Amino acid sequence: MTAHLAPLAATLPRGRLLRARDLWESSGAARGIGTGAGRDVEEIGRRLSALVDAGELLRIRRGIYLHPSTWFESPPWDRHLIAAAAVHLLAPQTHFCRTTALALHGVGLLHPPDAVTVRTARNSESGLHSAPALTGRASTSAIDRLQRTHSEAHDGGAPSPAALRAIGTRHHQYPRALRDRLRDGLGEEWKPGYELALFRQPFPGLENFDAESSAGREVCVEPLGLVLADTVPRLDFADAVVVLDAYKAGRVGDRRHPAGPLSLVEPWLRLVASARGRARWDAAWNFADGGAESAGESWARVRIAELGFAAPILQRMFQLPNGRFCITDFFWEGPGVVGEFDGLMKYRTSRALSGRSAEEVVIAEKEREDGLRALGLTVLRFTWADLQDPSRLRRLLSMADVPCSQRFTGADAFYPADRRAGRTRKGR
Repeated sequence: MTAHLAPLAATLPRGRLLRARDLWESSGAARGIGTGAGRDVEEIGRRLSALVDAGELLRIRRGIYLHPSTWFESPPWDRHLIAAAAVHLLAPQTHFCRTTALALHGVGLLHPPDAVTVRTARNSESGLHSAPALTGRASTSAIDRLQRTHSEAHDGGAPSPAALRAIGTRHHQYPRALRDRLRDGLGEEWKPGYELALFRQPFPGLENFDAESSAGREVCVEPLGLVLADTVPRLDFADAVVVLDAYKAGRVGDRRHPAGPLSLVEPWLRLVASARGRARWDAAWNFADGGAESAGESWARVRIAELGFAAPILQRMFQLPNGRFCITDFFWEGPGVVGEFDGLMKYRTSRALSGRSAEEVVIAEKEREDGLRALGLTVLRFTWADLQDPSRLRRLLSMADVPCSQRFTGADAFYPADRRAGRTRKGR
């Protein structure tokens, strides 16, 4: 990095999006400067761009920058929301829809969206709009130096090269049922109702990112019922179940739009125009269960069903020999098997979540597991890796004598030509 860029790089704030004008105003330069203000802002902009090319800063959108540490230390789901904040900063009246709207409503997604999803009234603008490269014109050596400098990612490991993949914006036309003509925007009959249903809500709080100073206090989001009806039939079966499990459990929504009841979604289900889309919605809704407490548990339920095993009892309570009570993720009563999904993040973030160290969490888990075994139960643990490789999960369940079942999951409505567990389909 050249010497004239070093002072600016050292003073850049972390945890927020940066623009040349914002930096100029926050420095106090805006006071007492008249005709030269534009040139000053342009000069800061050139320096910010030079920092990107030097591997010292990331460009999230054209003219919008972020300190690399904030990006690397954020999980992929949060990076998607940071990109959404940049879109909002450029266009505050943006209407967020589909997967980005789900994330803004607080729905935990199984896979981080590959683009920010927004509405457009013009067919010509529909589709994916690529974002500029995060590292600009930085050389290979500058990018390598950037990754070495920020060697620790959000999960404590080394940053993945995928972390430097730019997140674009995907523009979607309004649902067909809300348009008088296919190539037009909102129809006059539906426009008032749609706009009345929209509401502005605070940007979700992120651990490493100050959304309020970056994107303002509120963003414009489609109502949760509309988002569910418009998005769930487009997702992979597992992703759809993860979303609806969270909805049925009431882990999303707010006082105005409480989660859980089908009645909140029903007025919008007419937007699901095709019989296939409605079959997908019905299959995912009927399979969903609010007893699953995380995206990992929801995915495990789908995997277990797709592999042909019996449905477990969710959140079964046991009293251990030491008198304490514990609740298990899964339980098969016949063979006396307890299933525990281990997402690993509870160890990496244990102190922040519970005040206990990772070692203390491991010891507590061991004592809990010993107590369950003392009751004569078999304890089966599986991780993300087991879910990603269904053959591994099949072996674990079979070795524990978990019974098989011929129950219908409805997943065939999602993959009529391929019934194998694990086939993915990206939601848009």
